[in-house]
Amino acid sequence: MAAVGIGLALAEAGTTLAAGVAAAALAVLWAIRAATLGAIAAALVLCGAAVGELRLASIDAPAQRLRDGERVELQAHLVTPPRRGPFGSSAEVAVTGGPLEGARLLVRAARWAPLPNAVGIGQELQLEGRVKALTSRADASTRDASFDFAAYLRARGVAGELLLEHARRTGRRRDGLAAALDWMRERAERAVVAGMSSADGALLRGMVLGQDEAIDEALRQDFRDSGLAHLLAVSGQNVMLLAALALPALALTGLGLRGRLTALVALIALYVPLAGAGPSLQRAGVMGIAGIAAMVASRPASRSYALLLAAAATLAWNPRSWTDPGWQLSFAAVAGILVTGVPLSRSLRRIGDDLVQPKWKPASGDAAARTVSARALAVGAVRVLADGVAITVSATLATAPLLAHHFGSVPLAGLLANLLALPAVAPAMWLGMLKIGLGQLGDLGLTAAEALGRVTAVPVGYIASLAERCADLPSGQLALGLDSPAALIAAYVVLAAAALPAAGLARPLAARFPERAARWRRLPRARRLAVATTAALALLASAAPALQGPAPPGRLTVRFLDVGQGDATLIQHPDGAAVLFDGGPPEGGVTRLLRKAGVDRLSVVVATHASRDHHGGLVEVLRRYPVGTLLDGGDGTSDPGFRAVLDEAATQGLRRVVAAAPLTLTLAGGDLRIRLLSPLPRPPGPPPEDPNPRAVVALVTAGAFDLLLTADAESETLLPLDLPDVDAVKVPHHGSADPGLPDVLDQAEPELAAIEVGPNTYGHPAPSTLTALSRADVTTYRTDLHGTVTLTVDEGEMRVDTER
Repeated sequence: MAAVGIGLALAEAGTTLAAGVAAAALAVLWAIRAATLGAIAAALVLCGAAVGELRLASIDAPAQRLRDGERVELQAHLVTPPRRGPFGSSAEVAVTGGPLEGARLLVRAARWAPLPNAVGIGQELQLEGRVKALTSRADASTRDASFDFAAYLRARGVAGELLLEHARRTGRRRDGLAAALDWMRERAERAVVAGMSSADGALLRGMVLGQDEAIDEALRQDFRDSGLAHLLAVSGQNVMLLAALALPALALTGLGLRGRLTALVALIALYVPLAGAGPSLQRAGVMGIAGIAAMVASRPASRSYALLLAAAATLAWNPRSWTDPGWQLSFAAVAGILVTGVPLSRSLRRIGDDLVQPKWKPASGDAAARTVSARALAVGAVRVLADGVAITVSATLATAPLLAHHFGSVPLAGLLANLLALPAVAPAMWLGMLKIGLGQLGDLGLTAAEALGRVTAVPVGYIASLAERCADLPSGQLALGLDSPAALIAAYVVLAAAALPAAGLARPLAARFPERAARWRRLPRARRLAVATTAALALLASAAPALQGPAPPGRLTVRFLDVGQGDATLIQHPDGAAVLFDGGPPEGGVTRLLRKAGVDRLSVVVATHASRDHHGGLVEVLRRYPVGTLLDGGDGTSDPGFRAVLDEAATQGLRRVVAAAPLTLTLAGGDLRIRLLSPLPRPPGPPPEDPNPRAVVALVTAGAFDLLLTADAESETLLPLDLPDVDAVKVPHHGSADPGLPDVLDQAEPELAAIEVGPNTYGHPAPSTLTALSRADVTTYRTDLHGTVTLTVDEGEMRVDTER
């Protein structure tokens, strides 16, 4: 299986390279007197490469028919849920009619030409747009300029992109087995979120069905930084928990062992496509079915063979799968568990047995029976804990180099977070799967799933809270760039070299442990309880400060928050008052940045104007934080996104004030003042088509410090105002080209400027803007280059700290 997998993985490089590898394998094995084995291995590598090339030719055939820029009309089935982004939405479709029939395309829908609302997987769409061929480039919507989005799409079997112009439903759907799966998936999606809040439901749907598109971006980032992101990608853990849940239920049916195992295979085969059939889930499904098949055939299952079989099967389906980081992480985790997790689990189980299970047998009688039952329960609990710790430690270590290679950092908090999450993961998964099963029973089952929602929210809410806390741990992320394959291999060599002496040191300690465990058991029960309680309390006391999150700053602090292509500025006064100007786009994660800044309530939230990259994140802000006053700069807009902000304010019962000059708010006992300079009240009539010129312009003053916040209002709005000298300014409109900016800088004379900007296609910040700031001798910071920019004012002195 290893030889076949190597050949499949090498298919993209061509048979020449595969033949070279096969010849090298033959030479090495010949040298160790295994000529027959070497010949077989070489033949299997070549065979795998040939099969892989045929499969790649089949996958790439539709791409050969693409004509870059060609306008097409086609019918297609939606195969992934639409994912919202800063510039619109995207989804993958399988073309069923038209010039590109048989191709898989990524549809990019702009906000002005969206996909139909509430469109579901399996529905047929009539699409019109222009085809775009895949070219290796960085994706403008990501923050990683080195990310090759085209290679990522090719690895998924996507032939090209379709820049959507128009889309409509045809009213038809897929048929056959795919239609049955669609029907079951829709019921599963409704059932899994039933009876839960939108946030908890979205998280559970991601954990159980792999559909994470509705999870708040801030929470998604928390899961990444805390090392819990694997919980949002259905994987082997899901298959294992499904088996553990299903086998007892199947035992109640009266089926024999083979019947139960066959039914379990059918359940796994059904669950894998139902949950999206991602690379890690494909691997887990193949491994699970291979292991069960071995049990049915009364053959001992080889875990390593099952892993190699899973690799060969997934590569046979798509030889480019191995280039996907998810595929690599999944196999690395399982390999780590097999190599180090299994022996570690055995050692931990022995230690646990020595602690809770004496070597002598108690006398007969009811009391003795109860004692035996209690000890059996304790032994079972300790063994489950030992397995969980072993799997977590081994998988964390095995995937750390790959995380550093692909993402440039390793979540040091991941081990702690995963250990603390152990008690909640299985209940959350089991309850979610149970809700999915109930959902297939119709309305009655859906009612039962809704009743389970409140119970399910407990472990799900705990996991979400844990991710938030562990993501904020000091030094929770270790920046480690393993850019080259050589550096990655070296990291694994170092890891293996460190493991050998660690195992050698552990052996003598393990040998002495039974004697010490016996001494522990001979202590009076009261003393053991007191020692264990004291140790637990000490551990909680030491961990509590780290898990409480950061405290608010003790000095006046202004943070120009890195929310991507958007605006969000936070002002924090040492007395606890906090003011937020705008919230960036919905995907900017502003609530997470507020939490990291130590915010627990906001005195004032200012929505400067109706623009998605300014007001998009405010709905979540108003939902998560207590807010004193909302300054409404919507100017009477009918924009649905801005109206959602106002609706949420009404739901929360917030005080709402129209943001129109002249208006002054005084906070912090009069030390913090917000004075609106613009806009003046709008005359009767409809709001202007362009909201930028009437965006809120404010002067924030604290003591002798003055900050000018301009939102998207440029020089045509600013120059007629009576601008005072200021210490700092937020550059208007993300640094767009503004011929009057030099005059604004000459009038305001700032010492420091911040440009709130992210990756974009608009050319922000414009070269002319940067030149104007440089000529005015203004020290300038950019959130796209420096991350969140923190300005601290202390005794009249300004200090700036940046994330990068």
